[in-house]
Amino acid sequence: MERDEIKIWLKSIRKNHAWLAEQCCASIHSINGWLSSGKKITPARQAQIARLMEQYPAVNSDSLILDAPENTLVLTADASTFDAWNEAASREGKLLRQWACDVLTEQASKKE
Repeated sequence: MERDEIKIWLKSIRKNHAWLAEQCCASIHSINGWLSSGKKITPARQAQIARLMEQYPAVNSDSLILDAPENTLVLTADASTFDAWNEAASREGKLLRQWACDVLTEQASKKE
């Protein structure tokens, strides 16, 4: 994983180094080191960032997911709603994608 790839991805999803630091439970100094000064990103951190890149896919200027597979559900939310969803997922120790699938599945299986 190249640092330029991470920078482009962050820009695409409109997030910054501080957000990445929070998601990785790392210091902003570490993130800046990885992305700006050439500090090596450990394989464990690379895997963590790769999972985030899957969870938050890069979007084009029309806000459409690039190369979305068939049967893809795209949810659009403002920043505060997105953050609330992400916090709920984090409380359950899940990625947002898995949390959303679980919530939707639970709701669909509820009997009235």
